[in-house]
Amino acid sequence: MEHLEIVQKLLKELNDNITYCHWKSNQHFINALKGIDDLDILVDRNQSEKLIQILTKLNFKHFYTPVARTYVGVEDYLGFDDKTGNIVHLHLHYQLVVGEKHLKGFNLPFEKYIFDNRRWNEEMNVYMSSYFDELLLLILRMGMKNRKRDIFKRQILGKDVLKEFEWLKQKCPDFEEKLDKIDFISKRIKEVLKNIYRKKYSWYTLRKLKYYLYHDFACFSQGSGLYNTIKRNLHELSRVNLEIRKRYIPSSKYTFLRRRVATGGSIIAFLGSDGAGKSTSIKEILDWLKKVMDVRYFYLGSGDGNSSLLRKPLKIIKCLAQKLKIIKVTNNFNDEEKSKNEKADSKSLSIARRLWIYTLSKERIRKLIQVNRCRTRGYIVLTDRYPQSEFNGLCDGPKLKNVKGIASKKEKEAYRIAKLCPPDVVIKLIVSPEVAAKRKPGEIDLEVSKNLTERVKKIKFSDKTKSILIDADKPQQDVILEIKKAIWNSI
Repeated sequence: MEHLEIVQKLLKELNDNITYCHWKSNQHFINALKGIDDLDILVDRNQSEKLIQILTKLNFKHFYTPVARTYVGVEDYLGFDDKTGNIVHLHLHYQLVVGEKHLKGFNLPFEKYIFDNRRWNEEMNVYMSSYFDELLLLILRMGMKNRKRDIFKRQILGKDVLKEFEWLKQKCPDFEEKLDKIDFISKRIKEVLKNIYRKKYSWYTLRKLKYYLYHDFACFSQGSGLYNTIKRNLHELSRVNLEIRKRYIPSSKYTFLRRRVATGGSIIAFLGSDGAGKSTSIKEILDWLKKVMDVRYFYLGSGDGNSSLLRKPLKIIKCLAQKLKIIKVTNNFNDEEKSKNEKADSKSLSIARRLWIYTLSKERIRKLIQVNRCRTRGYIVLTDRYPQSEFNGLCDGPKLKNVKGIASKKEKEAYRIAKLCPPDVVIKLIVSPEVAAKRKPGEIDLEVSKNLTERVKKIKFSDKTKSILIDADKPQQDVILEIKKAIWNSI
């Protein structure tokens, strides 16, 4: 895997304009260049305004995290690589915030010291913390993360921490000599650090280090030992709750699980005729986004997508009636057929069809309210289709415009809400009838496909809705990358 262009551009801007360094996990920085690992960048907080300008220029987006994962002086930014479509996570540290898992209860004011001793890695074109500083901070973090219950662990330090510890020891054989020259660490802490460096780490030595740190660095702590313990446990319980919801309760639509866009949520609707690859594209985009942020999906059409319990038996009956050729239902009318159907509707409609439209409208009202609530809470919302009132009888448009009754009233309410809460972005997948016919042999009528595609192009929804036309004749990989670019530039 090649180094991502977005990471290289970021490093160049930082090298030219900002005092910074990549302060931890430098052994695996090559993975950060490839977008596999996060970028943990410590920056001079006095240059924050200039830094934000750089991030804006490179199209990085600021995201909020749940309270249990939010730390003062640390911000989350995501960047997008145009060539690969990969998302890069930038963990921006304005302060050196370290400490126990789920808490990070210490703010060590050693940033200037770290910057003064940083090293330049020419091969990777980045400033990194010195080997000594990185090893010192690693041992301090090991001590601060130690908990009473860790005494029952078979292995006190994780495999990754041990590997990093051994790697840094090889890079810094004069650790003890350099440690003696530091004046901001007490003698007793230095002795414990030296013991741990000599591989005499255990639960007891780490516990002793933590005790000394809490005593000597009490002024750098968020609060007393009791305060930090309570806060840490609350955060840990919150994280457990989030993980349970994320893995086992996917229907919790409003739960804040991962990240939300700081500038607010967006509704992104996908439109396209049969053969345009709409379902495949939505699945790809959903999988891409949900790895790094909170995203929700809704089906707002009337066809084969998920539906309410009330409409499911009607769908089964409708499907059976179509197979027996009792009814012929299509949403791909041309102007002449649409006019004929509107006249037929104005004269009489079967009870079954009225019931279908009533239950569909009721379902859409519920979903539209959920969609907009998710957007209001900061989610990216993807929808398969979206109700529109510009064209009657097709493209999810009204079917009972000239008809009176309960069903018509419920339908009008659904379209009123849809018009009141239009999508922010509409991705229109434009496919030629010939390509669509190749993708779905025997299912596509060329004239109907052409007519529907032209209608899709003309749908506006609202003046504030941004319409993006995607050439769906291209290979699927190219189409997905183009959609990713459009979405990233729109959120």
